[in-house]
Amino acid sequence: MKLGCNTVLFNQLDLYGALQHISWAGYDGAELAFLGNMAQHIELDTDQSYIDDVKSTARKHRLELFAIEAAVGAEREEDKIKIMVKIFEVANELGIPVAAIGSGGKARDSETTKQTFRYIQKLGEQAESWEITLAVKPHVGASVYNTETALRLLDEIDSPAVGINFDPSHLYRAGDDLSEAALKIGKRIVHSHFRDCPHREQHPGLPEQQIPGRGKIDIPATLRSLKDAGYDKVLDLEVIGAFTYPLSRQMGIAAEARGYLNRCIQEMR
Repeated sequence: MKLGCNTVLFNQLDLYGALQHISWAGYDGAELAFLGNMAQHIELDTDQSYIDDVKSTARKHRLELFAIEAAVGAEREEDKIKIMVKIFEVANELGIPVAAIGSGGKARDSETTKQTFRYIQKLGEQAESWEITLAVKPHVGASVYNTETALRLLDEIDSPAVGINFDPSHLYRAGDDLSEAALKIGKRIVHSHFRDCPHREQHPGLPEQQIPGRGKIDIPATLRSLKDAGYDKVLDLEVIGAFTYPLSRQMGIAAEARGYLNRCIQEMR
């Protein structure tokens, strides 16, 4: 498994500064945030010079570009699809293989869940045409929020481009057994956001409590189950809520998380 860091942690920096700090923290690569007011680290109205510049910066810092995490705020479905298609296009040009999203919709609401699944079906078809894998994350409060709804999505969506983003924090807060979840979803796990959680309540906790090893999640056991499920791809640290932290404190979170996860991975070998 390779270790990446979502640029949302370094929301006060531009993309180039975020990549530099992720490299300094020792990561293998980065996940680029397209998250509105939280962090906006990719541009959609681009030209070839922008693409070349981003690639050059990643190479300079010896980072791979693992994924784009996207949250699209448009109201109309057709507008959301247009924006996501543009994200797929930029990802394709940058050589980024994965776009990670939450499903949207509302948990335990059958009508919005049907609408959400239709929307993801359309996104999957578009992602396939751009040779991008769409990683749908079970998310607290969304139509896809736990292992059961993730498996239902996979059963109903007819697209080889659609898989699951395994985020132990969200699944833990949904009340799931993480080892069981990893084995049930298995080969359909195509990406992983990785962080800890201090409780099973809705809120993910303070940024420091999201650092792997500081919360209630059995991180080594979860990693072993991911490995047993055949997952050997990327773990992208995604810590939210540190938006007003000084840069030194954000850097401390990134470095501590990388050190802990790297040690856990070494001990599995």
